[in-house]
Amino acid sequence: MNIFQVLSQGKSRLHEPSMSAMLGYLLDSNKDHGLGDSVIRKLLQTIDETRFKNIISMGFIDAQVSLEEPYQLNGKRKDIDIQVLLLNEKKEESHRIIIENKIKTGAANPKQLKEYYQAIINEEPDIKALTIVFLTPNVSNSQLTAEFNNLSLEKNEHEKYWINWSSGEKCVSKILQELLELEVAGKINPINEYMRHTLKAFIRHSSLTTEASISKTMRTGEDIGEIIEEAIIETSNGKYRVVRRDSTQIQVFNLESGDKEIARHILAQYIDENNIDIKHKQYNTRAIGKKFFAWKNNEDT
Repeated sequence: MNIFQVLSQGKSRLHEPSMSAMLGYLLDSNKDHGLGDSVIRKLLQTIDETRFKNIISMGFIDAQVSLEEPYQLNGKRKDIDIQVLLLNEKKEESHRIIIENKIKTGAANPKQLKEYYQAIINEEPDIKALTIVFLTPNVSNSQLTAEFNNLSLEKNEHEKYWINWSSGEKCVSKILQELLELEVAGKINPINEYMRHTLKAFIRHSSLTTEASISKTMRTGEDIGEIIEEAIIETSNGKYRVVRRDSTQIQVFNLESGDKEIARHILAQYIDENNIDIKHKQYNTRAIGKKFFAWKNNEDT
């Protein structure tokens, strides 16, 4: 049994906040997981071993993690998924790491990472050692790419990095797998049996949740097929990302929350509010989506 998979069923399924909470727990070197600073140490080595050379050389890395850390930009609250404060021997902050977590491509927002960074430096303009980490599935996606590329850093001491959840040269699953291998080889302190099984379950859950190739092979779960078309739309209720997959599946994601919406309802609202000549009441969701993209492509030409 994989407890993460069990808890991901139904309306209470594990979303980004829950994945962030588990990762944040492992990264905090003061928590009771028994892993000490091994996870944060491996993360720093994975991100950029040269950048964090002095911190990695410490006998113990004091990493303190907070979730949904609030900042403010233009009067609006901006919550950082995972904030890691690295402390020196005097318990003073020596480096800050901000992790923006995306487990679904539908949650991509081209402006979000830029706004989070701006909120931080507006609140603390003198912050020096700052690293922004973009954590996403290992997929080719124009919205994710735009979100990362739109982040322009204002100081030389600030850096940004893009790492993945479950595959690729730099990914969270690889970090956890290497820790398990080091434990077997006796190169780190023994991991208790419960935590060992929990890590394995989390690695597996991360792969099933974030890897499009696995979802396509199994033909089960929320996302069936590769994205072949996508568009950003806005209704009186908010902004949404509409995607069409090669399986003809149509999905709509709320750009603010990343949640999947009822596609038929959102598309019908957009069609009505913009007086588009699509008689949506006569068609199913996939047919509406197909006609929507045909209209959109015609409008763009």
